[in-house]
Amino acid sequence: MMICVSVMLAVFLGWPLAFGGGEATVLQPSRAEARTVAVAATVPATAAAVQATPATPKAESCYKRYQREVRQCSGGAGAACRLKQADHWDMCEATGFWPE
Repeated sequence: MMICVSVMLAVFLGWPLAFGGGEATVLQPSRAEARTVAVAATVPATAAAVQATPATPKAESCYKRYQREVRQCSGGAGAACRLKQADHWDMCEATGFWPE
């Protein structure tokens, strides 16, 4: 068992060295991109622009949605429905949205 783990670790650590996993290249922004970023950083947000943004409704948490969906499960397929909602809750916690 330990031999297998040691070989796997050696392959995992040696693979980038053998097959080109050297230094990552750092991409430099072009002059136009740098100028755009510099201009955007110097322009302050106006009060009118801040007030013009609509207020978004507060999103429902994954657990609250799970509770609401489980309350709707009933009948002979109740256990399967609860299991499906538990899977959806898990996906919501992982991705940030409730699967359809």
